[in-house]
Amino acid sequence: MSNFRYIRMAGNDLGWKRPHGGRMGGKDYLGKEGLGHEDWNFAKDVWKDGRYHLYLRGTPAGFDKAHFNFVLGTHARPLPMIIGFVENATFGLSELPDQVLQRRAQELFALNEDESLGSRYGGKSVKQIVKLLKKEVVDYRVSVAPQDLHVLVQPVPMPSDIYKVTHPGFYPLDLTEDQYYALKERALLPDTLSSLDQEEESSFLEGPLLERLHKSRERSRAVVEQAKKRFIRKHGRLFCEACDFEPEEYFGDKKLRDRIIEAHHDLWLSSPQHCGETKPSDLKMVCPNCHRAIHTIRPWLKVEQLRELLGTDK
Repeated sequence: MSNFRYIRMAGNDLGWKRPHGGRMGGKDYLGKEGLGHEDWNFAKDVWKDGRYHLYLRGTPAGFDKAHFNFVLGTHARPLPMIIGFVENATFGLSELPDQVLQRRAQELFALNEDESLGSRYGGKSVKQIVKLLKKEVVDYRVSVAPQDLHVLVQPVPMPSDIYKVTHPGFYPLDLTEDQYYALKERALLPDTLSSLDQEEESSFLEGPLLERLHKSRERSRAVVEQAKKRFIRKHGRLFCEACDFEPEEYFGDKKLRDRIIEAHHDLWLSSPQHCGETKPSDLKMVCPNCHRAIHTIRPWLKVEQLRELLGTDK
């Protein structure tokens, strides 16, 4: 018999595939260390037992004796967001292959450059970080078969008519079986489609088509990086194309000049019209607030539609 829970994961700007900087300074464990081990939950690293192992800060009582299905979410206003589903999860431990440990250590080491790591990881060599990560594999107790980790292409708001998150912390919250499958069904509502810009330029493979909760494509990091570089060459800095928010001007910090702003696909990756490739011109630059608004409002808006709604040009 399966059990059902909602579990919150720490926020991540890179789809929980690797850690990102700029989180130091808060009072929670992310603010103290600049790292949440959830940062690698969707990196699809296969452990030595052939399964994925996830870090969930809170795991339910009895997890070592039963199968569990988890709804994974992240907290936002006005509603928490659903980001994925884990099915048939069991308690289990394994080890990471050496090359994966090295990669993760290098990703942490790179965050030292902008002082985004706390004392536990900051100022250490890659070799020292590898040793720490080896010790911490015991925290990845959620064992799941690769086909049972379902990640949404875009987060969707938690429908309050089905389930209300009653606690802001990282505790595993009870779900009924009916609630779990109702949330799963709601998350599969078809995306609003938009037309594809036909501008001729280089294209980037978006990764293989994956069979998950609905057809999705892995994002290409290369096309995002090139789109941002092109935008900076044209405008001199990154800013939100919906609300004109400029991080450097707002925060008065030059380090934030080309950070915070995110790349947004005007054509949804889950769209059947998406050919599996993305051009830099397919991406719009938006701030996290506008990005969240686009994916919260139904039907989903294009960036120009949100700009009109905000009255930015008035």
